[in-house]
Amino acid sequence: MNKKLMIPMFAILFLGSVFAVGYVVNSFVIQSDVYEPLQVSYAVVGDADNWDGVSCVDYTGGYTPIVNSEVPIDMDGLYAGEGRALCFTVTNLGQADVPFTISNEITNPNEVVNAKCVAAFGEHSLSDTAVALTDTVTGVGVVVNTNAEPVNDCLVKIEVARV
Repeated sequence: MNKKLMIPMFAILFLGSVFAVGYVVNSFVIQSDVYEPLQVSYAVVGDADNWDGVSCVDYTGGYTPIVNSEVPIDMDGLYAGEGRALCFTVTNLGQADVPFTISNEITNPNEVVNAKCVAAFGEHSLSDTAVALTDTVTGVGVVVNTNAEPVNDCLVKIEVARV
């Protein structure tokens, strides 16, 4: 007789424990926006000379804010072995260090032109960290390989991304 009562009683206790909810005394909700911590500006340094690798640190000229644009910046032309420095100032407005990557990608729609441009410029990336509440100055060299074939209008997309 006790077994017949125990099975339904265990089922009721099990269901009660599954659906048991604590008593809420108080609660509150927060609302917050998420802001972009990094402001990025760039400068193209050099006049068809080889980039010496330290120009960005020494560069005191003006920087242009980066805006997402499909209009390329025309650097005219570069001969094999020549290049420019792309200097970046990454301003971190936040109170936490933020890692970022600067990378380039060749984006010509024509496959033959795209292959020649990849051979001329290559595809590279640079990783760094924007320290909280400071400016980080860094740069990459855009240098044409010495064995590059002549090609017109290479599209080199430069991207700064938080990681």
